[in-house]
Amino acid sequence: MGLPPAGLEALDASDLDDSVAESTLRDIARTNALFGGHAALQYGVKQLARRLPATAPLTLLDVGAGSGAGMRRMRRVLGDRTYLTALDHHRTAARMCQRQGITSIVGDMWHLPMQANSFDIVVVNQVLHHVPRADVVRMVAYLNAMARLGVVIADLRRSPLAVAGFRVASRILRLHQVTRHDGQVSLRRGFTHSELKHIIDEAGIKDGLVHRRPGWRLVAYWRTCNENG
Repeated sequence: MGLPPAGLEALDASDLDDSVAESTLRDIARTNALFGGHAALQYGVKQLARRLPATAPLTLLDVGAGSGAGMRRMRRVLGDRTYLTALDHHRTAARMCQRQGITSIVGDMWHLPMQANSFDIVVVNQVLHHVPRADVVRMVAYLNAMARLGVVIADLRRSPLAVAGFRVASRILRLHQVTRHDGQVSLRRGFTHSELKHIIDEAGIKDGLVHRRPGWRLVAYWRTCNENG
């Protein structure tokens, strides 16, 4: 298949062939497991969970859930008290989540089919770098308004070394050509620690924390002020 022009990701297109989308989503889950993506997410959820009620049921929305592998990690941290909902613009991703018993919604992250304060926790895992930089502050504020208790953002830390390392690793692992292409674009779209902290501050988030994690990852988390909203 033809790849998109440099700077664009094939997986961002909702009309990507289903078989290619599933192969790519499986590759993403695999690389997140190997190179720190899932661990970064789990770290952020654990930090937030320490500040949340210990036994009360929790509702969680994963925006851009992909294959659902990240949601399985969150359930390990939060336990069976957590009611998971996956949102992705790909029908293929929704089907992959549904196979695992996860409630799935096909939708646009800019037009979420629910009202503010609809979920206790909102997670944005390896997705924020897909948002145009001019809109990213507005997106963080929008997602913050959806969460009653807290938000976790896990994403890529931009580095030429990370791009070079992924280029080599993707060939060794025999990843799909779309994964190889999109992975390098994603790494170039990633954030520095200071950039992500500035975005969160500009969105009006108080006490948002950003941590560097292994595998060229960043994770941010915070309690919202929406519990009585």
